[in-house]
Amino acid sequence: MKKTNEQKGTFTVIAALIVLYSAMWNPWVSVGVSIVALTTLAIWEFNKK
Repeated sequence: MKKTNEQKGTFTVIAALIVLYSAMWNPWVSVGVSIVALTTLAIWEFNKK
């Protein structure tokens, strides 16, 4: 599957909103969510090559 810049932007915005929203619950949840989001993005970018 070929990613477009629009897909990358959408994923980034969704990840940022989830991290911001989870920070209202608990800062540690926010850290966990951001690590999962960054790991997912890294795997996605690695699979691109």
